[in-house]
Amino acid sequence: MRQLPYFFCAFLWLWPGMSAAQGPWRLDAGVTASRFEQQVKTEVGGARGERLVENSELGLLHMLTYDVWGPLSLGVFQQLDAGSRSASRFTAFAPDGAPQVEGEIGGSYLEMWLGPLLRARWKRLFIELGYGALGRRHDTARRDLATDAGDTSGAFRTHPTIAWMIGLGGTVPVTEALSVALRVEYRVRYYDRRGGHPLAEDAVHGTQNLTPFLGLAYGFGD
Repeated sequence: MRQLPYFFCAFLWLWPGMSAAQGPWRLDAGVTASRFEQQVKTEVGGARGERLVENSELGLLHMLTYDVWGPLSLGVFQQLDAGSRSASRFTAFAPDGAPQVEGEIGGSYLEMWLGPLLRARWKRLFIELGYGALGRRHDTARRDLATDAGDTSGAFRTHPTIAWMIGLGGTVPVTEALSVALRVEYRVRYYDRRGGHPLAEDAVHGTQNLTPFLGLAYGFGD
């Protein structure tokens, strides 16, 4: 799996056809969807019970950049992720073979990022660095993380210096202005406040994820 990004870049570089989307301005719009489950059974195909871990997510990504010098572009990005998750501990099997769990914790979440973006291009490949200047996460699954004021329902705020996005991808031209954009995105962030207050005991809540995106890139302008 570690070699996958290298094969991905080589494929896009060698793909025949037109060059990348033309114009100093470039607008990207992408989408992602993911689903993850874990369960335990007495046998494969056995009785279905409660899942140990379950996570579903749908994400939207928008980027607007302008070529400032050679292969470098500057702009802004906005990312919105919505999903739900749950986790619990396996205890025993019921008489019918269905697994039983306890201690379930979970809920839904909505996370929004907005910030500046730097992109460097080489042929049809590109690498991106984004900073989540404004990052908020409403997360009902994290009732266990309270603030020093006892709030467990407010929105998390990203740490002012640890909220970064790194993207690696490429484009497959469709027309002179329009391309299919493929990217793999890595995000790392810490949350240090909730509802305007620091987390209890000066705690920080760290999250990182690696996500593939599929979208379109449109180049325009003179």
